[in-house]
Amino acid sequence: METQPVMFDNHSRRAGGSSTKAAVVGFALVVTVMAGGLLWTSRGLAISPVVDSVDDQATDSAVAASSDDAATPDLLSEIEERPEEPPPFDYAPYRVLIWVASDDPRINTNLIRDDLLNFLDRDFYSVWRTVVADAPPAVASIARRDLSSITFASIAASDPVIALKKGHPDSLRIHFASDAGRFLDEIPGTQGRIQDILKRIDENPESKTTPAKFAWKEKLRAIDGDAVALQEMWKEESTEAILVSRGMADTLTDPKAKLIVPPLDGQVVQAIEQFDKIYIARLKTKGTPPSVEVIELDTLMRHFGSVMTRDMISVGAVAESVGAAVRDAFSPIVRIDNAGQKSATGLVRASGLALDKNSPAHVRVGDVLEPLVRKDDRNGSPITIGPLDWAYLYVTEKKENMVEMDFFAGRMGGLQGRKNNRTHRMGVVVRPQLKDTMLRLHAKGKPNDPLIGYEIYDKELDSTSMTFVGRTDWNGRLIVGKIDRPLRLLYVKNGGAVLARLPIVPGHHEISIADLAGDDMRLQAEAYIRGVQNAIIDLVAVRELFKARISMRIKEGKLKEADELLEMLRNEPSNEKIANDMGKKQTMFLKAIGRNANQQRKVDEMFSTTRELLSKHINPKVVNDLETALIEAEKNAGAPRSEDATPPEETTPPEE
Repeated sequence: METQPVMFDNHSRRAGGSSTKAAVVGFALVVTVMAGGLLWTSRGLAISPVVDSVDDQATDSAVAASSDDAATPDLLSEIEERPEEPPPFDYAPYRVLIWVASDDPRINTNLIRDDLLNFLDRDFYSVWRTVVADAPPAVASIARRDLSSITFASIAASDPVIALKKGHPDSLRIHFASDAGRFLDEIPGTQGRIQDILKRIDENPESKTTPAKFAWKEKLRAIDGDAVALQEMWKEESTEAILVSRGMADTLTDPKAKLIVPPLDGQVVQAIEQFDKIYIARLKTKGTPPSVEVIELDTLMRHFGSVMTRDMISVGAVAESVGAAVRDAFSPIVRIDNAGQKSATGLVRASGLALDKNSPAHVRVGDVLEPLVRKDDRNGSPITIGPLDWAYLYVTEKKENMVEMDFFAGRMGGLQGRKNNRTHRMGVVVRPQLKDTMLRLHAKGKPNDPLIGYEIYDKELDSTSMTFVGRTDWNGRLIVGKIDRPLRLLYVKNGGAVLARLPIVPGHHEISIADLAGDDMRLQAEAYIRGVQNAIIDLVAVRELFKARISMRIKEGKLKEADELLEMLRNEPSNEKIANDMGKKQTMFLKAIGRNANQQRKVDEMFSTTRELLSKHINPKVVNDLETALIEAEKNAGAPRSEDATPPEETTPPEE
């Protein structure tokens, strides 16, 4: 018997590999039938090694065949019901959704779908499972205005949600819309929104097969007012929940709202849960020249990449232009498995499926990744999500599907932590598109206070050598351009002190803003201390001069002149006066610096060193010794003092 090969059509492959499952089941059927035949044969040989008659053999065959026919469906049903285990991360293809937003209604996904998928197959045949669809109205509206300013909150703001008061007695029991239908008396909403939801439910085939899933629709109640009236109802104690958009639900604070997402088709949140990457393609056919803009959304981290732009050769080449822009926007994902303070290792998504070494799915040595962290609560909603500030990963080595990376960050930690199912650490490859990045420095918590004249140095990644880049201008800005390596490790200095380390990829962002604790107050404290130290040196010299003159007058018997000079010496600044002034200044500087422990430590060290200098060289011993010598001379009726009575000489401290 000739065996027919298993065929995979493009539609089933792109939709997620349903034909693969059918092929597996079919293969299992063939194996089961063959196994059944072998089992029957072995059983026949074991029971009747010698065939006595044809009738007995036929009877045995019929019994065995009927037994195998009964066993085969049970085995197949078990295979079909057996849950599919997810493939390993490095062998799991990306689930990709491409949303198309065109300014020409004649150009839609039905026109370009097949050509677009054929174009993407050149690079992503084995690593993508792709769906192409028209962008939802809310997403298309935002994309047509400004694709670069799009955010997850903006595209998900129009999704309908059930806002439940967190203080509701059954709040802990209500997790899904079906729960809301069981525990809530009514769900008020505007007439237009309720009509739209009821229409979408009626168009959903599941509403006929599983009506219990949509039983909550019976609790919907339309109000006469608009969304503002609905927001006022939220403040009433009798209101349990309201049906609003996600954007309005986020503004409900008194009391806070728990969001319940209804099971409706076409929701942005639903698409995010079903896909790994979403590409929003904006078609600008009316421009000169026509162009395509594409931006990538990583759904797990809700992180948008850079906007990629491609000019259209012609309106007839829309699919090729969209495909090229999508290919440019694609950034491979690395799951960070082990992370230390300065290094990390990770597994590249779908890299085991990309047999071509030039595939865009591969991560290569020298690539730079942006680390992203997501921490979920018990309900799976993100508590913290997004990229780490001033942090990048630099790929140093690749071993099969694993990569080893150096971790550069402005602050220690970030990637470290215990592993659990609610914490996700990923790295996305950076594709810088701009020629440079503007760096701006301002005082911590004060965007209108730029850090002017601060020095910026570029440190080598594998050595300690530094190169001067420039100084910030009157607005705290400095243009950082590209060099022979994509990652630059910048150090911010002021007055010789290092204030911050800022890893940066020029061209990744148009502007990067660093919120730093300014060093100006520490510099003022340093200038004050330098002035005090210079004053101490001058005062030591003055005291030495007075001591020499007073000693000479005592020797010559001019006691009255010696007493006048001694009074002038007493009027010079004393140790106590200088120390008190320093204490007041130190308190003022520390208060102005705030909670910056590093700068406080430096200021304390400067004041402590100066106090030691003051105690060593400015003390009352000189004045006391001169007074004793003068009193002894007066007792001796003005006789000159001996050499032993002369006060010891002071030592001039070295200049700091």
